[in-house]
Amino acid sequence: KHSMPEMEQDKPASAWRLGEVGRGRAEELAVTLREFSPDMIWSSREPKAVETAEMLAGSFGVAVKVMDGLEEHHRGNVPFLPKEEFEGAVERFFCNPGRLVLGTETADQALERVAGSIDAVVEAGHTDSVVVTHGTVISLYVASVTDIQPVCLWRRLGLPSYVSIMLPSMAIHSIAESVLGSDRLPTKSTRIC
Repeated sequence: KHSMPEMEQDKPASAWRLGEVGRGRAEELAVTLREFSPDMIWSSREPKAVETAEMLAGSFGVAVKVMDGLEEHHRGNVPFLPKEEFEGAVERFFCNPGRLVLGTETADQALERVAGSIDAVVEAGHTDSVVVTHGTVISLYVASVTDIQPVCLWRRLGLPSYVSIMLPSMAIHSIAESVLGSDRLPTKSTRIC
């Protein structure tokens, strides 16, 4: 998941960029991801994701490939909401995957879009890739290939955070709820929801 953006209430979240805190956290994410030795960084088109991806790529000396379909759930028509109201709306989104309850696409539509893009990443043949995307679609995708409930994962993912999935089994290797401190969870001993 991309690093912490500067929230600008007068702009849609899809236009937000990283601030000083977000850039610092992206540097910490790069240190945390060193064990994976990525050979390619993929990113959604949203500025906060591209900036996170570029910082990672610079740290690893690899390329960034921006890909359509990795963007966040389409909700550019939703005004800035207070935290509790936003979280409630996202929970309804997860609980009603076939209904349009938030934004301009359903959870099922967002999942289909992001799964197609991640399939394209896998088919590209880079054995160790990092995909920089967004919390809602990460949660939908991971839930579709594992037994984790999407809303439970979404609540736990910080800015930035990551889920490491092994191929071809699609088993979760690890989840780092945050790169700050010791929030990395080995999934063999920790159940999410």
